[in-house]
Amino acid sequence: MRRWQIDSLAELCRGLPDAEVTPYGSVVEPDSLDSWSDLDVAVRTTSVVDLGSVLGARIWASQTARDADRQVIRLVLEDGRRIDLTITGAEADVPAPASDNEVRFDAALAAARFGRGNDLIGLHLVLGILRESLVHRMVAADRREGRTHHRHATAQDAHAADVAALLRAPLGPATSRGAYELYSASRAEVDPEFVAAPEGGVIAS
Repeated sequence: MRRWQIDSLAELCRGLPDAEVTPYGSVVEPDSLDSWSDLDVAVRTTSVVDLGSVLGARIWASQTARDADRQVIRLVLEDGRRIDLTITGAEADVPAPASDNEVRFDAALAAARFGRGNDLIGLHLVLGILRESLVHRMVAADRREGRTHHRHATAQDAHAADVAALLRAPLGPATSRGAYELYSASRAEVDPEFVAAPEGGVIAS
């Protein structure tokens, strides 16, 4: 069965005709490749790489690291694809990440772990997202009540049950989606400028 990684690699080669594009990792080991595998690619080029024009989808989440010789970029696209690029000779133009970039990245990684049955790491990542969600609910309670000490329940306490319900369900990629949705709803309570992006990344996985 043809995998998305093969098509994405061809797309990169077409979009970077003057670059040396070298795949590595699972894409060159067909027996180990599945739909949850990311695409690992080394790119050597002398021109700035415009990621927005060569990947065929918007970037949903990203991580970037640099040293003297290379730029390493881990991407989650809005359609759920995960692509890791190691670029030498020049740099890529990476759009500014969303304000919830770290949560998005963890949610997408957790979805892939759950998809492969690696529930231990998947749940570890999801619990971090849910913890952040509960922190936003606690801040919302403090703001509404005008104090930080609460002897009795507030309206926000009901949302703890939403987290408990998510964790009672069978673990899987949907767990990551649910965690991101709970995080988004809770953050919107305390950050009116926050805009969630449920149509991308982990949702599409």
